[in-house]
Amino acid sequence: MKEPNGCGMRSSVGFLSRRELTGEPLIKEDFQRRRLAGCTSLYKKDMLGHFGCVNAIEFSNNGGEWLVSGGDDRRVLLWQMEKAIHGRSKPVKLKGEHRSNIFCLAFDSSNTKVFSGGNDEQVILHDVERGETLNVFLHIDAVYSLSVNPVNDNVFASSSDDGRVLIWDTRGPPNAEPFCLAIYPSAFHSVMFNPVEPRLIATANSKEGVGLWDIRKPRSSLLRYGGSMSLQSAMSVRFNSAGTQLLALRRRLPPVLYELHSRLPSFQFDNQGYFNSCTMKSCCFAGDRDQVSRSGSFFRSDSDSDLSEAI
Repeated sequence: MKEPNGCGMRSSVGFLSRRELTGEPLIKEDFQRRRLAGCTSLYKKDMLGHFGCVNAIEFSNNGGEWLVSGGDDRRVLLWQMEKAIHGRSKPVKLKGEHRSNIFCLAFDSSNTKVFSGGNDEQVILHDVERGETLNVFLHIDAVYSLSVNPVNDNVFASSSDDGRVLIWDTRGPPNAEPFCLAIYPSAFHSVMFNPVEPRLIATANSKEGVGLWDIRKPRSSLLRYGGSMSLQSAMSVRFNSAGTQLLALRRRLPPVLYELHSRLPSFQFDNQGYFNSCTMKSCCFAGDRDQVSRSGSFFRSDSDSDLSEAI
């Protein structure tokens, strides 16, 4: 049977036939992977709802049925993706509203709660079903990033402009002090729990670069990535789904890939038109096997504004 390539297979008929003949169990994943690899624009939809710049979006876990978005209009909007793509519904505005720009969002593992943080020095915990505000966690400076513990939805981490990474427990009493994992004179722009080993946390700091921390050993990083160039301005860091690799974004440098326990880069992604200078940007893994990296950029050419490279 002839092997289909790229967009030449535009329907699932060929793949379904192959499944009947060969009994391949991962036919759906293979079909989606080939379509993504061979096509430049499978789907496109303008989703209109905000009144200002959108600074943060997050898809829900386990398939991305929901999307949450926030930005300069200070509102958190919840989208049901299938209905939004087909124009059958408008987003739901969650009742808790920030006093300034929203910078970061996160779902808990059950997709029943949304965390939002931003320039108003607070994190708001929202109930997805009712839209109500469940709690507010006060900081002393802008909140740039959030991450929910993958095995305990009551615990989340926040990184702030005040140079601290804090661990919070939503079950704690009002005004309870959070656990301080890290403190530097410079801002932490990104934080993420390891999805497989949640005792490990990765951070990106505006002057100290990318670091790995163990919540059992606060105030001292386990690893500073970058080797002799560890003191870099870093703005984003993400684990892959297996927790074995880190993708990081550094100012004025290409995105970089690290193996979890190696301080030296295993790969740097570059493009002649890629430039990463002034504004805050983020990065992430993509694809069913985390085989793609994506990063925002200012491009000095007319090429697409996303960097996409196979890993």
